Amino acid sequence: MASQIDGEKRGQNCSLSPVNLHSGFEFGELRRQRVVCGWNHKKEIVESWRDAMDAKQKMLFWVIIPASTSDKDRSPNRVGHISLTYQKDPPDLEMANPDRSVMEISNLFILPEYRSFGFARKAMAAVEELAKVEPYGSPNCKALTLNTASKRYWDDDGVEWRGLWLKMGLEVPERGRSLEQWYEKMGYVKYKEEPTFEETALDGTTLKWIASFLRKNI
Repeated sequence: MASQIDGEKRGQNCSLSPVNLHSGFEFGELRRQRVVCGWNHKKEIVESWRDAMDAKQKMLFWVIIPASTSDKDRSPNRVGHISLTYQKDPPDLEMANPDRSVMEISNLFILPEYRSFGFARKAMAAVEELAKVEPYGSPNCKALTLNTASKRYWDDDGVEWRGLWLKMGLEVPERGRSLEQWYEKMGYVKYKEEPTFEETALDGTTLKWIASFLRKNI
């Protein structure tokens, strides 16, 4: 049965469906997925996303796949989520412009049990299409942006790069498996790097991780 279900998942496409954070169920499910993700899971953060959606500054989507033939209720599976941001706070027109000529993709997350089926790549392709479609995007959208940890944390042996994982008490990752490289394969090009993410080391000090900012013209 497990192999049959896995085969169904591999053959499925995913679709995007707007998140309704005024629904108690969907608010709770998004928080649950963020806890699994490991960051941005505090209630006040999800509330701030709801406020940004109400202000037309951000749109969150569920990554949906059809129910498996083994699912009794036949309800669609929310296997992850992704967002489009139209306005940054503080403003950063290079990343997201309120006129929707430039929009940021963020919060891409797929639940671990669904990660081997290509849903992240399909979700990216779907949100790129929606970026050109009202009311979620605009026909005038010229570019999409995103940011992620620099690939040097995967590939550079320096203490300040791969060595940072040990300072965090984390396993050093496999070379060549960074998200930056994954996005590059989908046509995103780095246009800058800067310190962005803060994490706490084992000794209690604050570490500032370098983010790579990428852009794709559409």
